[in-house]
Amino acid sequence: MSPQFSVIGGFFLRTLLFLVPTLALWYAARDWVITPPAWLASEVLRYLFPSWVLGMERDGVSHVLVTNLRILAQNGRIGELAPEIRALSYCYGSALLPALLLASRARGLWWKLPAGLALLVPFQAWGISFAWLLQVAVHSGPQVASQAGFASLGINLVAVGYQFGYLLFPALAPVLIWFAFDRRLVATVLVEGSLSAKH
Repeated sequence: MSPQFSVIGGFFLRTLLFLVPTLALWYAARDWVITPPAWLASEVLRYLFPSWVLGMERDGVSHVLVTNLRILAQNGRIGELAPEIRALSYCYGSALLPALLLASRARGLWWKLPAGLALLVPFQAWGISFAWLLQVAVHSGPQVASQAGFASLGINLVAVGYQFGYLLFPALAPVLIWFAFDRRLVATVLVEGSLSAKH
């Protein structure tokens, strides 16, 4: 087994092993995990769209964006749109980051872990915000999108923002934060790889 593979393979195996307890803790603490990004997302949307965003409410495991946007129901009645999402779907990086830091045996874990979790919040809030906006600008139809002030360009930007928030940021943000906090493992892999290439 090459030194390069042993370092990478060992790190990968440790990450998987640490991911089991960190996921269990993440799920047990889900109410605390989702509160900061959900609050930040609702405040940002209330600031950006003060004419139709009224606030946020918690409904069991879901978070509801309260709006004054009018929507026509199937029975002909007119109601107000209340987009509903499960915020936890955008926050699994809060389990992945501790697993990465523990697997790489990062020094200064006492400050890197809380700082890293705090740095994840804006990325998680991005995903939550665009999940709400997707329901407003795309799923609810052109009439609601027009009420909210979304033209075709805005609708496309919301769709792209949602893809980043759902597919990219939840997995990539914790990896980038871990890399910024603990480059020692990457440096070790590069050094051992170059040494083994010389033999």
